[in-house]
Amino acid sequence: MVAAGEDHWWYRSTRALLESLVAPHLQPAGDRTMYLDAGGGSGATGSWLADRGTTVLDDFEPIALEAATRDHAGYRGVRADLNALPHPGASFDAVLCVTVLYHRMIPDPQAVVDEYARVLKPGGLLCLMEPGGKRLWRGHDVVTQAARRFSLAEMKTLVRVAGLYLIRATGAYSFLVPPAAAMAVMERGRATSDVGRNEGGLGGLLGQTARAERALLRKVSLPFGLSVIAIGRKPT
Repeated sequence: MVAAGEDHWWYRSTRALLESLVAPHLQPAGDRTMYLDAGGGSGATGSWLADRGTTVLDDFEPIALEAATRDHAGYRGVRADLNALPHPGASFDAVLCVTVLYHRMIPDPQAVVDEYARVLKPGGLLCLMEPGGKRLWRGHDVVTQAARRFSLAEMKTLVRVAGLYLIRATGAYSFLVPPAAAMAVMERGRATSDVGRNEGGLGGLLGQTARAERALLRKVSLPFGLSVIAIGRKPT
């Protein structure tokens, strides 16, 4: 995943997707602005935030922390357990969490989102992006040690129960749902990752389709997708 993070079509598209959804809700970065990329791995999906301002990247895997801080000057790596964040309350202007809550290392996703709310400054922004489609379990989930997939309704609930105002919730990568459903049947009982295949996105076709979907998401929210996203703001 570290090797694929900069060039794989999904990571490139996801960086662009998150920036397009989140950046319009962020205040201009200043000297005291601080962001958190929670479980950010190698920075493959959150580096756009590190390019914007100083960003703490929490992760438990030393290889990921080394890659993120090596490749992106804006990152400050911290080895951390996301179930109990090592940060004071009201520390961050925004928290980004991408494909973390689905993992086996997270026994209680709501408790982790509550931690994100705790470390947000008043008025701070939280963005969650997780695998969607509860019936779309396939080989990639086995390889990535998934414990769950989320519905859009569950994502909304995570944000609201943490005491945040929900300002956006949408599906993404909706065009991948049909092939993922087929793969769920074909890969039943197998462990195989999506990361090592189709890195170019079928000759750029998947990247172009993702770009068209991003244009649509600027106008409307989608009720489903292979990914589900929820954005909330901490009350002031």
